[in-house]
Amino acid sequence: MHLTTQEVPVQNLEIGMYVSRLDVPWVQTPFPIQGFYITKQEELELLTHYCSVVYIDQFLSKVDVTSKLFLANTSPAKNGHAPHLDAKTLRLINEKAKFKPRKETYTITRGLKREVKNASVMYDQIMGQMSSMYRNMTQHGYVDMREAQKVSSQMVSSIVKNPNALAWLCRIGENNRTLHQQAVRSAVWGLIFARHLGLAKQDLIDICTALLLAPIGKCQLPKELLYSRQSKDEELEYQTHIELTLAETSKIFAQAHQVNYILSAYCERNNGTGYPRNLIGNRIPFLARVTGISEYYEQLINPYPGADALTPVEAISHLYNVRGELFQKELVEAFIQAIGIYPTGSLVKLSNNAIAVVLEQPENFRLRPKVAIITDHMNIHLDKPKIVNLAKDPVDHNGVPLFISQSLPSTSTDINASEIHEKLFGNGNWLSTLVPFSNAV
Repeated sequence: MHLTTQEVPVQNLEIGMYVSRLDVPWVQTPFPIQGFYITKQEELELLTHYCSVVYIDQFLSKVDVTSKLFLANTSPAKNGHAPHLDAKTLRLINEKAKFKPRKETYTITRGLKREVKNASVMYDQIMGQMSSMYRNMTQHGYVDMREAQKVSSQMVSSIVKNPNALAWLCRIGENNRTLHQQAVRSAVWGLIFARHLGLAKQDLIDICTALLLAPIGKCQLPKELLYSRQSKDEELEYQTHIELTLAETSKIFAQAHQVNYILSAYCERNNGTGYPRNLIGNRIPFLARVTGISEYYEQLINPYPGADALTPVEAISHLYNVRGELFQKELVEAFIQAIGIYPTGSLVKLSNNAIAVVLEQPENFRLRPKVAIITDHMNIHLDKPKIVNLAKDPVDHNGVPLFISQSLPSTSTDINASEIHEKLFGNGNWLSTLVPFSNAV
């Protein structure tokens, strides 16, 4: 088989893939013998009828075949059966996701090391401001939401320059699960997603502001409702957090302001199972759909105390598994492209059993990011860790290709996140003394 050719089961095929070979003779099918692009649903259905597997040329395909197959292979099987839906609901669910037109093409204008240093001070200040705001809401029933707007502009400025910096800072604080910390991290994921979609800067500010303020209403609910709902009545009471949040935001934003518009619908779901209005598909405002996926992802990797956190790979696989149901398919795939399979700051195990932390993700090589190895293949902590760019096809000490074999929880090494951060970006200036990858690891 050619190096760029991948065997793919017909159920995993998608529009944009290039079919170079079938598992049956071409003459027994209606397809052109020289190979072809899959361009419409009818061709997918025909391939399912004639073949069990086909061979896709990854180089010629117009979609990222490697990432899609990775997600398909790691996504757990869906449990139970989808609810019976009427024809109108199915039609609304299956509408192609409407996107806002791309307004901007953002490029990285500042290196990771420099932006992390600049963003670190800002990030700490933001956490302090949000902590104070949420504490005032809980204790006094009052919140000055103008702070959230100022914070949003700062965060947008950093994300536009280099989205990896705030992503890194989010990951090193991932075990903190208070409302204000979850709000800040959700805002980072939302901004990275919106940046990837090329939305206007004002849209980025509004998405960020909405996500920073989204849990305000939860401050007014009994704490136990945040952790567990045992009855339908408890679930309905929990859902009132939307109304409570809007009651506060409407004090400073006009009713028709985009922030309120987002907050009124970010908990809606593509199949109509969300709340408060059971909206379906494109009936959910676009920015609310962007915001909803981002907040949902944060809840998967940093849930409320008492729930098990997923690794980034598990969370992305889960999102991929519910695409077309909870969230529109095209938006889920765009979110995965924006965040990556292994987000910046993720802890991973390499194929030679070394443990590394993800530093940066090249847009065209999401499965092969740049990493810093902190524990070698003998489980020995490295004083001067090695930088490895997996996109350049490195090999291990045995000459075997090196790749990421597993995403790990943050507790997988006794080097804590703050220590890793200090060594990489602190006064120790770890990055300037790192041993770059040369031959083998």
